[in-house]
Amino acid sequence: KGGGGIPKYGTKITLAVESVEDLAREVLKSDAAGVELPDIELKLEEGGLDGLYSTVEGLIKRMHERLASTNPFGTGDSAVKQHRSNDGREFSEMAPSHVKYAEFLSKLKSMAEGKILPFTLIIDDPLSNSFVGPIVSVANALALQAEKEGNKLCYGNYSDPSISIEEYTRSYDQNETLGLNDMKTENYESCGH
Repeated sequence: KGGGGIPKYGTKITLAVESVEDLAREVLKSDAAGVELPDIELKLEEGGLDGLYSTVEGLIKRMHERLASTNPFGTGDSAVKQHRSNDGREFSEMAPSHVKYAEFLSKLKSMAEGKILPFTLIIDDPLSNSFVGPIVSVANALALQAEKEGNKLCYGNYSDPSISIEEYTRSYDQNETLGLNDMKTENYESCGH
Protein backbone atom coordinates (compact mmCIF):
# COMPACT_ATOMS: atom_id res chain seq x y z
CA LYS A 1 0.00 0.00 0.00
CA GLY A 2 1.19 3.48 -0.82
CA GLY A 3 1.93 5.80 2.05
CA GLY A 4 1.58 9.54 2.36
CA GLY A 5 -1.03 11.86 0.96
CA ILE A 6 -3.56 11.05 -1.71
CA PRO A 7 -2.37 12.37 -5.08
CA LYS A 8 -4.65 14.86 -6.79
CA TYR A 9 -4.64 12.88 -10.05
CA GLY A 10 -4.81 9.27 -11.16
CA THR A 11 -2.33 7.85 -13.65
CA LYS A 12 -2.81 5.73 -16.75
CA ILE A 13 0.40 4.01 -17.89
CA THR A 14 0.37 2.56 -21.42
CA LEU A 15 3.22 0.27 -22.45
CA ALA A 16 3.83 -0.94 -25.99
CA VAL A 17 5.20 -4.46 -25.46
CA GLU A 18 7.16 -5.09 -28.63
CA SER A 19 9.93 -7.50 -27.62
CA VAL A 20 10.88 -10.15 -25.08
CA GLU A 21 12.99 -7.45 -23.35
CA ASP A 22 9.78 -5.55 -22.61
CA LEU A 23 8.45 -8.60 -20.73
CA ALA A 24 11.37 -8.28 -18.28
CA ARG A 25 10.50 -4.69 -17.30
CA GLU A 26 9.82 -4.14 -13.62
CA VAL A 27 6.20 -3.48 -12.71
CA LEU A 28 4.76 -2.19 -9.46
CA LYS A 29 0.97 -2.52 -9.63
CA SER A 30 -0.86 -1.09 -6.64
CA ASP A 31 -3.90 -2.72 -5.02
CA ALA A 32 -6.12 0.02 -6.45
CA ALA A 33 -4.90 -0.24 -10.06
CA GLY A 34 -6.76 -1.88 -12.92
CA VAL A 35 -4.99 -3.72 -15.74
CA GLU A 36 -5.99 -3.91 -19.38
CA LEU A 37 -4.77 -5.87 -22.39
CA PRO A 38 -6.89 -4.30 -25.16
CA ASP A 39 -5.49 -6.61 -27.87
CA ILE A 40 -7.43 -9.51 -26.35
CA GLU A 41 -10.23 -7.38 -24.86
CA LEU A 42 -9.22 -8.13 -21.26
CA LYS A 43 -9.85 -5.58 -18.56
CA LEU A 44 -9.46 -6.27 -14.85
CA GLU A 45 -11.13 -3.40 -13.04
CA GLU A 46 -9.45 -1.39 -10.32
CA GLY A 47 -8.87 -3.65 -7.33
CA GLY A 48 -9.55 -6.77 -9.44
CA LEU A 49 -6.03 -8.08 -8.88
CA ASP A 50 -3.93 -7.70 -5.75
CA GLY A 51 -0.97 -5.36 -5.66
CA LEU A 52 2.22 -6.88 -6.96
CA TYR A 53 5.88 -6.16 -7.66
CA SER A 54 7.09 -8.28 -10.56
CA THR A 55 7.82 -8.02 -14.25
CA VAL A 56 5.44 -7.53 -17.17
CA GLU A 57 5.69 -11.29 -17.73
CA GLY A 58 4.95 -11.97 -14.05
CA LEU A 59 1.95 -9.63 -14.06
CA ILE A 60 0.41 -11.36 -17.08
CA LYS A 61 1.09 -14.79 -15.56
CA ARG A 62 -0.66 -13.67 -12.35
CA MET A 63 -3.64 -12.50 -14.43
CA HIS A 64 -3.70 -15.89 -16.17
CA GLU A 65 -3.55 -17.76 -12.85
CA ARG A 66 -6.34 -15.63 -11.37
CA LEU A 67 -8.64 -16.11 -14.37
CA ALA A 68 -7.92 -19.84 -14.64
CA SER A 69 -8.47 -20.47 -10.91
CA THR A 70 -11.72 -18.50 -10.67
CA ASN A 71 -13.44 -20.60 -13.35
CA PRO A 72 -14.71 -23.70 -11.52
CA PHE A 73 -15.31 -25.54 -14.78
CA GLY A 74 -11.77 -24.96 -15.98
CA THR A 75 -10.15 -27.51 -13.66
CA GLY A 76 -10.46 -31.22 -13.00
CA ASP A 77 -12.56 -33.45 -15.23
CA SER A 78 -14.97 -30.55 -15.80
CA ALA A 79 -12.31 -29.04 -18.03
CA VAL A 80 -12.47 -31.95 -20.48
CA LYS A 81 -15.68 -33.89 -19.78
CA GLN A 82 -19.12 -32.37 -19.80
CA HIS A 83 -22.72 -33.59 -19.77
CA ARG A 84 -25.02 -31.30 -21.68
CA SER A 85 -27.98 -33.60 -21.12
CA ASN A 86 -29.13 -36.10 -18.50
CA ASP A 87 -29.49 -38.99 -20.90
CA GLY A 88 -26.84 -41.10 -19.11
CA ARG A 89 -24.68 -41.40 -22.19
CA GLU A 90 -21.04 -40.66 -22.60
CA PHE A 91 -19.61 -37.22 -22.04
CA SER A 92 -20.28 -34.51 -24.59
CA GLU A 93 -17.65 -32.44 -26.28
CA MET A 94 -16.69 -29.24 -24.53
CA ALA A 95 -19.25 -26.46 -24.77
CA PRO A 96 -18.36 -23.76 -27.33
CA SER A 97 -18.14 -21.15 -24.57
CA HIS A 98 -15.64 -23.30 -22.68
CA VAL A 99 -13.56 -23.84 -25.83
CA LYS A 100 -13.51 -20.07 -26.39
CA TYR A 101 -12.45 -19.42 -22.77
CA ALA A 102 -9.67 -22.03 -23.01
CA GLU A 103 -8.42 -20.38 -26.22
CA PHE A 104 -8.51 -16.99 -24.49
CA LEU A 105 -6.41 -18.31 -21.57
CA SER A 106 -3.99 -19.86 -24.05
CA LYS A 107 -3.52 -16.46 -25.77
CA LEU A 108 -2.91 -14.81 -22.42
CA LYS A 109 -0.26 -17.41 -21.54
CA SER A 110 1.37 -16.98 -24.97
CA MET A 111 1.56 -13.22 -24.39
CA ALA A 112 3.37 -13.80 -21.08
CA GLU A 113 5.82 -16.12 -22.84
CA GLY A 114 6.54 -13.62 -25.63
CA LYS A 115 4.97 -15.81 -28.31
CA ILE A 116 2.40 -13.13 -29.17
CA LEU A 117 3.98 -9.74 -29.85
CA PRO A 118 3.39 -6.85 -30.07
CA PHE A 119 0.60 -5.96 -27.63
CA THR A 120 -0.42 -3.12 -25.35
CA LEU A 121 -0.50 -3.20 -21.54
CA ILE A 122 -2.40 -0.50 -19.65
CA ILE A 123 -2.20 0.03 -15.89
CA ASP A 124 -4.82 2.52 -14.70
CA ASP A 125 -4.17 3.61 -11.12
CA PRO A 126 -6.50 6.17 -9.57
CA LEU A 127 -3.99 6.65 -6.71
CA SER A 128 -0.89 6.95 -8.94
CA ASN A 129 1.01 4.31 -6.96
CA SER A 130 1.97 2.08 -9.92
CA PHE A 131 5.15 2.06 -11.99
CA VAL A 132 6.59 0.43 -15.12
CA GLY A 133 10.37 0.58 -15.42
CA PRO A 134 12.60 0.77 -18.48
CA ILE A 135 13.97 -2.35 -20.14
CA VAL A 136 16.64 -3.98 -17.97
CA SER A 137 19.67 -2.92 -20.04
CA VAL A 138 18.53 0.72 -20.00
CA ALA A 139 17.70 0.60 -16.28
CA ASN A 140 21.18 -0.75 -15.51
CA ALA A 141 22.87 1.89 -17.67
CA LEU A 142 20.86 4.70 -16.05
CA ALA A 143 21.67 3.41 -12.55
CA LEU A 144 25.40 3.20 -13.34
CA GLN A 145 25.41 6.67 -14.85
CA ALA A 146 23.61 8.12 -11.82
CA GLU A 147 26.07 6.38 -9.48
CA LYS A 148 29.07 7.79 -11.38
CA GLU A 149 27.58 11.29 -11.24
CA GLY A 150 26.58 10.97 -7.57
CA ASN A 151 23.00 11.62 -8.62
CA LYS A 152 20.05 9.91 -6.92
CA LEU A 153 17.64 10.61 -9.77
CA CYS A 154 18.66 7.86 -12.18
CA TYR A 155 15.40 8.16 -14.19
CA GLY A 156 15.30 11.96 -13.82
CA ASN A 157 15.49 13.05 -17.46
CA TYR A 158 14.86 9.68 -19.09
CA SER A 159 11.97 9.44 -21.55
CA ASP A 160 10.92 5.94 -22.62
CA PRO A 161 9.49 5.85 -26.15
CA SER A 162 7.47 2.71 -25.35
CA ILE A 163 5.66 4.19 -22.35
CA SER A 164 3.05 6.90 -22.24
CA ILE A 165 1.88 8.31 -18.91
CA GLU A 166 -1.37 10.23 -18.70
CA GLU A 167 -2.55 11.98 -15.54
CA TYR A 168 -6.30 12.34 -15.16
CA THR A 169 -8.86 13.67 -12.73
CA ARG A 170 -10.53 10.77 -10.92
CA SER A 171 -14.24 10.28 -11.53
CA TYR A 172 -16.83 10.66 -8.77
CA ASP A 173 -17.25 6.85 -8.74
CA GLN A 174 -13.50 6.29 -8.38
CA ASN A 175 -13.39 8.77 -5.48
CA GLU A 176 -16.41 7.03 -3.94
CA THR A 177 -14.74 3.61 -4.18
CA LEU A 178 -11.62 5.05 -2.55
CA GLY A 179 -13.66 6.70 0.23
CA LEU A 180 -12.59 10.19 -0.79
CA ASN A 181 -15.98 11.82 -1.42
CA ASP A 182 -16.90 11.95 2.28
CA MET A 183 -13.43 12.93 3.49
CA LYS A 184 -13.38 16.45 4.94
CA THR A 185 -9.97 18.07 4.80
CA GLU A 186 -10.80 21.76 4.58
CA ASN A 187 -11.01 23.60 7.92
CA TYR A 188 -10.28 20.35 9.71
CA GLU A 189 -9.03 22.17 12.78
CA SER A 190 -12.28 24.12 13.16
CA CYS A 191 -14.37 20.92 13.34
CA GLY A 192 -13.62 20.42 17.02
CA HIS A 193 -10.69 18.04 16.57
